[in-house]
Amino acid sequence: MKIDSKPLRYAHAEGHTDVCYSEDGKHIITCGHDGDVRIWLDIEDDDPNSHCVGESAVAVCFKDNRLFVATDNHAVQAYTYPAFDKDGIITRFTAPVTQIRSNAKSEALGCTSENMEAKLCSLEGGAPLFVMSEHKGPVLSIALCPQMKFACTACGDGLLRVWDIDTQKIVKEIPCVPKINTFFAAKVLCRMDFEPSEGRYLAYPNNREIILLDCESWGQRMSFTHSNIKCAISQCMFSPCGQYLAGSTVAGQIAIWEVESGNCLGIIEHPTSHNVTAMAWNPKGNGVLVYCDLVGQLGMLTNCYGKSSEDADTNDIEVIEREDDDNDLDNLIENYESEDEHAISLEKIRNETMGVVESERVESRASEPPPARRTCPPQPPFQTGATPMHLEHRYMCWNDVGIVRCHTGENGESTIDVEFHDTSLHHAIHLNNYLNHTMASLSSTVLVLACETPSKLVCISLAGSSREWSVSMPDTEEVVCVCAGAVVAAATSARLLRLYTPLGTQRQVISLLGPIVTLAARDSTVMAVYHRADPGETDQNLAMDIVTLNSRQIRSRTVGVPLTSRSRLTWAGLTDAGSACAYDSTGMLRLFDAAANLWLPVLDAAAHSRGAADSWAIVSISEVTQKVRAILCRGTSFPLTVPKPIVTELPIQIPLCELDSEKSQYEEQLVRWAHTAAEVDVKTARETALKLFALACRSEIEQRALELMELLRDERLLPLAAKYASRSGRMHLADKLTSLADVWRDQPDLPEPEMPDEHENGLDTTQDHNTSLIIPQKSKKKEADPIKPVPIKASPGGIRNPFKKQAAAKTTASPLSLTERTLVEVHSENTTENDDPLKPNAGETFMDWFTRNKSVLEQQNPGLTPSELTRQSVRTFKSIQASNTENSQKRKLEEDISDTPVTSAPKQSKLSAFAFSKS
Repeated sequence: MKIDSKPLRYAHAEGHTDVCYSEDGKHIITCGHDGDVRIWLDIEDDDPNSHCVGESAVAVCFKDNRLFVATDNHAVQAYTYPAFDKDGIITRFTAPVTQIRSNAKSEALGCTSENMEAKLCSLEGGAPLFVMSEHKGPVLSIALCPQMKFACTACGDGLLRVWDIDTQKIVKEIPCVPKINTFFAAKVLCRMDFEPSEGRYLAYPNNREIILLDCESWGQRMSFTHSNIKCAISQCMFSPCGQYLAGSTVAGQIAIWEVESGNCLGIIEHPTSHNVTAMAWNPKGNGVLVYCDLVGQLGMLTNCYGKSSEDADTNDIEVIEREDDDNDLDNLIENYESEDEHAISLEKIRNETMGVVESERVESRASEPPPARRTCPPQPPFQTGATPMHLEHRYMCWNDVGIVRCHTGENGESTIDVEFHDTSLHHAIHLNNYLNHTMASLSSTVLVLACETPSKLVCISLAGSSREWSVSMPDTEEVVCVCAGAVVAAATSARLLRLYTPLGTQRQVISLLGPIVTLAARDSTVMAVYHRADPGETDQNLAMDIVTLNSRQIRSRTVGVPLTSRSRLTWAGLTDAGSACAYDSTGMLRLFDAAANLWLPVLDAAAHSRGAADSWAIVSISEVTQKVRAILCRGTSFPLTVPKPIVTELPIQIPLCELDSEKSQYEEQLVRWAHTAAEVDVKTARETALKLFALACRSEIEQRALELMELLRDERLLPLAAKYASRSGRMHLADKLTSLADVWRDQPDLPEPEMPDEHENGLDTTQDHNTSLIIPQKSKKKEADPIKPVPIKASPGGIRNPFKKQAAAKTTASPLSLTERTLVEVHSENTTENDDPLKPNAGETFMDWFTRNKSVLEQQNPGLTPSELTRQSVRTFKSIQASNTENSQKRKLEEDISDTPVTSAPKQSKLSAFAFSKS
């Protein structure tokens, strides 16, 4: 059969990736540059078990129900399997470990490193059995003979060395490795392999072919190559039976040869031509080969033996033990149907012999309980803004106040450093972590530290001189999460929320409805997230208690926490305006609008990521500036301590449809301003609303424009919209807007819909419900305008004002568009006083004048119909304009006459000034 290649799937972040199989062949184990070790049931496993071992993991090996991982601290760490508990350190190096290798028959590990050393170590650790230290470059790979006679290493100095383990000397040197200075820059890894049964042959890559050496004479026995191989072969590996050989190139090609005949069974091309960094055969001998590439993808080849996986090993048959053999016999008897009517009925004979009645058997099957429903495991508790506890250098807290770091040395000593963003708040703090604190929270008033065993809460007040206080938990409780604001809160394993003042007064004890997940606090509000019920098949079931402390009163509101499907909660906190927020593992940030009692999606962080493995760590959220401060984590789910990450500001944006269009952008602004505490001027909001109205008019959708005005319900915006409609020639829409203004004037304000009482739910919101959508719901009331000076009135007597500017003879057209000119007119204040209510203002059109004086005109002409009233109003408007024009011309003529100087001196010619006067 043809070799089959399954689609690649994401396994780890971009970088060197390693793979191996468990000894029973049931699990695939990978590690990568993101520091995680993942255990897969199959390549199609969508939820592998993931364990973080550090900032990076280069190599992994499975041996005797233990996992051996090369961590970022240059050590080979052993873990138990499948519990994945630390089981000691096998060996250490002074540079990164490059490969860990063993085989089924040997009881040792071969380890290589960049420090030009390779070691042969015992599985139990201790002093190495053999140190190969004659290398002159980074050691890239190692292979062990199954008889433990020879070891082979490939070094970056260009040589492949074969070592005799008994004499600890070099047997043979072969120049076949490209020279390189560092392992992470090597394309050709030169991974060689011994024949697995008896170790008679050694296979190693050499340019575009694989050489097979005889381990007795060290002479070349044969070579494997193919015309379709485009570039250098990087590694090779024997199958578990030793009859097949697999090789991979730096361009991602994987070829399978039959060792005995030398025939190539097939060549598989990598879809993206990335370098293959590791390969592993399934120990079952079923012809399955898995591999990883340089970008962290996992692939699988099946039918590598030229036949189906089911026929590859007929002896490998899994036998499942049944608890009740009678059930199997019943199934066989029930499923047996004979075509011959005279055949013997096995079921009848059995029933007569055993005395079983058919009805009893049916009832017994019906009484069997249904299979239990599978659920996802509940999310463990975590500290908001912290990185995993197993890291030697980690963040215990990172928020808008400061950063708390924890550093653990190799000798077990631990220190805590506290850095404040605003150094005027408090100076930096350095503490010795004698109690092994694992949790921390920081506010502008207090630093909170806590440890599980002994379960103790330690707080350092930052007000004035440092005052430290501590409290021990009861023997049956352990601190699970802590948070700090204007109040200190600690959640314990007994499902209790304990509240303290910053100086140590016990404030309250609250029982939670489920196991705690995380805590967050800001000012006098504490937010506790817990499991409301058991998780479902794919989703967590979380709830949140928002507890507010006002003087002597404590109020609470309980709300559910929405999460994206198949995601977990990774961050929870409060904005600068006090709104609760939740952030899940898919990058979706949601904000809770307390006035509307709704959760709103305000940010999709995945849209701001470049790679699929990138994530964002939230630091703080500001509703005032509409920004989210976050840290980009490349290839990891948490920020690294070195180098110090850069905080980026992401804009808050509600994910409406078609955000690329101008219409959706204006709509998104109006919705966001209405539900967040943004610092938005009402003038700016009205401008945005009028632009949206203008877009509806341009799109020939007058009903949408009218609907928008009804939705906004702003009495000052309505004249603007009517003026814009009349100027753009939409008189029908202008008439409807005018009648809408009359309806609003005659009709009282609509009552607000009944909302849940905030006092009953624990939140005291003092905001007023606005009838207009464009006015921000949480905007603070502006302070009263300062007292303005009274304008100087004109002097009596008609004295000419010498500082008065002459009016321009010719007015130029405004360069602003129609919408912008309308906005300028509506926001410009009328500086001239108008004593007559029917007198039109400067530049006022008939529609604006008629809308403003309609009630006065109706009182003056009570017997006229609406059409007659309109015609009469037109005549009145024109007559007033004509009278105003005549009056202005008369005033101008009088001013010109009054400006003429009056003198009684006789007239003189111009030359008389130069005349000679005789004394």
